[in-house]
Amino acid sequence: MRHPATQALYAYWNEVRGDRPAPRRLEIQPARIADLLLDTFILERADRGTFRFRLAGTRVAARFGLDVKAQDFLSCWGEGDRGLLEHHMAAIADLGRVGLFTGDAEIMSDPGDLRSTPASYPFELLILPLMHTGQAIDRLLCLLVPLDEADASRSVHIRRLRLLAAEPVWPGGTPPDLAPFAERQLPLHPHVRVARIVRQGRRQFRVYQGGLERTGGDEGKGL
Repeated sequence: MRHPATQALYAYWNEVRGDRPAPRRLEIQPARIADLLLDTFILERADRGTFRFRLAGTRVAARFGLDVKAQDFLSCWGEGDRGLLEHHMAAIADLGRVGLFTGDAEIMSDPGDLRSTPASYPFELLILPLMHTGQAIDRLLCLLVPLDEADASRSVHIRRLRLLAAEPVWPGGTPPDLAPFAERQLPLHPHVRVARIVRQGRRQFRVYQGGLERTGGDEGKGL
C-alpha cells in the first residue's frame, strides 16, 4: 500500500474487524476516519456481478458525477477490465479478503468543453469487505486516491478507469482453499482483438477487449 490514506483506512478496518472475516457496516465510525471520508465510498453487492454505489464522499461524487447513487461501479471501467474486476470483487465478498488495485484514471478537466483534451492520473484503490445485517459480506468499503499528491485537490471528472495491477491481501495471513472459487471464474470472451498486460501479484495477465467493441470507439464511459 503506497498511499498513507490507504494504509490508514486498512489499519482502522483491521482494528475493528478483530478476528472476524469482516466488521459490520455500522461499526465503522465516520469520526475515526474523518480525514479520509472525502475519498471513500460504500458499494452494495446487488448480485454476483453488480456492485452499486450506496454512499460516496464529496470528492468521489464530484469526480464520478453527482448522481452516483445506485450506479454500478463496474460501469466506470473499460470493457476489458470489468470481468477481472468482477472476479476480484466477488472474491472479496465470498472469501473475506481485501483488494488492492493500482490503475489509471482518464479525466476531463472540463467535461462540458468538447475541446477539452483527456488527461490521466495514477490512483490506488482499496476495497474492504463489510457485513450489513446478516453474516454475508454484502457491502464494500472503498477508498480511491491519486498517487500524485498534485492531483489530490484537482477538480476533475473521471471518464473511465483502467486497471494496471491487482493485489489480493489476506488479513489473516493465510488464504483458504481457493479451488471451489476458482471453478466459478468466468471464461474469456470468445471474440478478442486487443490485449494488454495487468499485473496481479507476481503474475501477469492479458486483458482482452471485447470483440464487439469498435477499434477507437469509446470504451465503457464512466458514470
